[in-house]
Amino acid sequence: MTITIIAPRSDGVALVAPGNRAGVAHLDPNLKLVSGTFLSSSEEWFEEPLERGLRLILVQSGRLRCRVPGQPEHTIEGPSLCTIASDGDFSSAQIYATDKPLRYTILQLGVEALSSHVGWFPEHLTQRPGGDPRITSCPAPRAMQALASQIGTCQMRGPTRDLYLGGKALEMAALSAQLLSGETQPADGPRITCSEVERIRAARDLLVGALQEPPSLDALASHVGMNPRKLTVGFRKVFGTSVFAYLQEYRLREAHRMLCDEEMNVSAVAYRVGYSPAHFSIAFRKRYGVSPRDIR
Repeated sequence: MTITIIAPRSDGVALVAPGNRAGVAHLDPNLKLVSGTFLSSSEEWFEEPLERGLRLILVQSGRLRCRVPGQPEHTIEGPSLCTIASDGDFSSAQIYATDKPLRYTILQLGVEALSSHVGWFPEHLTQRPGGDPRITSCPAPRAMQALASQIGTCQMRGPTRDLYLGGKALEMAALSAQLLSGETQPADGPRITCSEVERIRAARDLLVGALQEPPSLDALASHVGMNPRKLTVGFRKVFGTSVFAYLQEYRLREAHRMLCDEEMNVSAVAYRVGYSPAHFSIAFRKRYGVSPRDIR
């Protein structure tokens, strides 16, 4: 299967209403992935055409109301998974809450993708030739929320970014198919609320904003109003790894980017990401299989 990946913009340019369009990394009509954050400045209906196929809309946080022809109006509040199946020339209309940013991840599966993988999703979602679109929604499991966080915080560039996000798109399709087919998942610890997810994201931002002198776990937890254990458990659920492992991976990815893109020597790069040169060389070689001097 070929994959279209539409990922968050990396140029820092603010996106304006309506639509919150993201930059395109790779084009193909069968599978498209969109991720971003949108804060509406007005509660007005915005209409857009529905592509043929199945749209999976993961609302991580925030709230919106959605209308499609022939169906009751849906109110969707994160964390939720909404599906819209369409096989004709239809449009949907959305109105976004203005009191909280909408964090979303959207996966669009085209008709060809669905036809070549019959049985992925329940028939009532995918086999509606000539009928009105169908919209459903349900709570999103924690595994899906963690996956969306991994998509939204991807630091890779170029072909490796396409490959990584393409795999995450297929993973999102698999988790959605499992959920919509009614397959049960084992319990995986205490529930993480939407407000706690926002605090965990804030902790992540603080962590990567202080690479040279990152706060201790206790200080980080105190700053975002959580206890260390709750932050540790929640961080793993949201980002799929521990606080320390996330910090180490982020440091090494930033170092790799600097070595490739900037005119800096190895010692300066090591200092910028919070390593001593000796420890940096060991960690970098373990992660990438080559020394940082080989990259330079």
